[in-house]
Amino acid sequence: MRLSALFALAALAEMMVFLWIGSRIGFGWALGIALVTAILGSYLVRRAGMTVWRRFRRRLDHGELPGRELAHGAAVLVAGALLISPGFMTDLAGFLLLVPAVRDFAYRKLSSRVSSRIGVFSTDRAVHGQVIDVDEVD
Repeated sequence: MRLSALFALAALAEMMVFLWIGSRIGFGWALGIALVTAILGSYLVRRAGMTVWRRFRRRLDHGELPGRELAHGAAVLVAGALLISPGFMTDLAGFLLLVPAVRDFAYRKLSSRVSSRIGVFSTDRAVHGQVIDVDEVD
């Protein structure tokens, strides 16, 4: 219920901002700006997505886990959804998510929050200095 109320509130705020801007610059101009931001946003999302994909592949090729790149890819995907939806507030949020520094900040905040709530275990360490082969344990 809270999530649907949040979406309804966001849609209402988006309409209010659009109407306010439209009353200031004209509704044709407001609609034109929304269309241009959707086109520009789709181009920028494609570029950012390709950059993230190259970094993702590079990490995998070096045998590393691409956790940061997965988070950046998800953020670029969300940015694309925000940019193609009509509205100035969603466009602002979408363009912000295309900035790598903003994505890094969000990744650091979310990853520290998630890791503090769940236990994170590493598989690259031996247990008390011994390697246990699970195939040979009775």
